[in-house]
Amino acid sequence: MREMSWNLRKSGARRAVAFWLGGLFLMLAAYQLWGDNGYLAVRRKWQEQRELETRIEAVRRHNESLQKQIHQLRTDPNVIEKIAREELKLVRPEDHVIVTPQKK
Repeated sequence: MREMSWNLRKSGARRAVAFWLGGLFLMLAAYQLWGDNGYLAVRRKWQEQRELETRIEAVRRHNESLQKQIHQLRTDPNVIEKIAREELKLVRPEDHVIVTPQKK
């Protein structure tokens, strides 16, 4: 039997090694780009993180606004009166109400 050896001085063997190394390089590059933890996946996660941070900040501002409203409702009777007049259409006993006909 003839023993198989790699003689890289022959052009066919060189091409085969170059072909396989090039293919391996391309597969690794593709995996680094499109793999589960590749560049594109990491960029997608960064974008999701930025969007979540933006949403968290918006919710934080909304919560602060609600806390301010709660504080005003607990401490300022004028705020309660304003809400009663605007939303519930309540009036004081000394107020005069003028009713106008509604348009159809």
